[in-house]
Amino acid sequence: MSTILSSGTYYGIERKQEEGMCFKLNITRYDPFTDIGKHYHENAYLSLLIHGVYREMNRKAEQDLLPGELIFRPAGYDHANHFAAGGGSCLNIEFKPEAIQALIEKPVLPQVMAVYPAGTFEYLYKLLYCFIQDLGDGLQDEYILNWLAAQTVQKIPARLLWLPRVKHILEEELDQPYSITGLAARVHVHPVYLARAFKEREGITPGEYRLKMRLGKAMELLFRTRESVSSIAYATGFTDAAHFIRSFRACYPTSPHRFRASLKS
Repeated sequence: MSTILSSGTYYGIERKQEEGMCFKLNITRYDPFTDIGKHYHENAYLSLLIHGVYREMNRKAEQDLLPGELIFRPAGYDHANHFAAGGGSCLNIEFKPEAIQALIEKPVLPQVMAVYPAGTFEYLYKLLYCFIQDLGDGLQDEYILNWLAAQTVQKIPARLLWLPRVKHILEEELDQPYSITGLAARVHVHPVYLARAFKEREGITPGEYRLKMRLGKAMELLFRTRESVSSIAYATGFTDAAHFIRSFRACYPTSPHRFRASLKS
């Protein structure tokens, strides 16, 4: 008989967790030779293997998952697992069914288990990095909406009348609260469609575009003012100096303090 795991519940040791608009994120760690008996989850979720190797066993087949690979497990999918000698850890992205239904009229989540090779959806690996480094600020929502959008086949038209307005908002309102759902409501576009169309047209998500604008403004302030790093962080919409410094270092090979100091040398 299989065990049912309720929303947000996983085997293993939870190391980190976060909850967003339409998802729950966590990282779980598993000891070497961990055996997990037959079970299924109340909600559908994606699981990205960060390190280690484990065997996925269901009613029809068995297969080994390797680091970087991604598996989608629909709600109610019955399976068991065995971790190898090195143990392992996984990023789990659980979908909130009510939130997904509110966002999307037609079901887009796959109905069967699927395994994807490492690197298949680059934004989910960006999600992993942002989650580990605490670089949130709405990016997690966008990366997950991009995955949901990839499950649809809606064609993007050549001309997007709302795109200039979206870019203007992202460029001019750097210190204002941001969410992709709020942005979509302002231009009267569905958030999943906006996420997909913007990414297809601009090559980056709206949140990444906004981050690029914020870091550009921060660079301008580092050159042109004597404002402290904390003041620059708040002026460009970061929650605190630590978030600004992490984002700056992710883009440039140094910290804001050292960059500014190098200008004086």
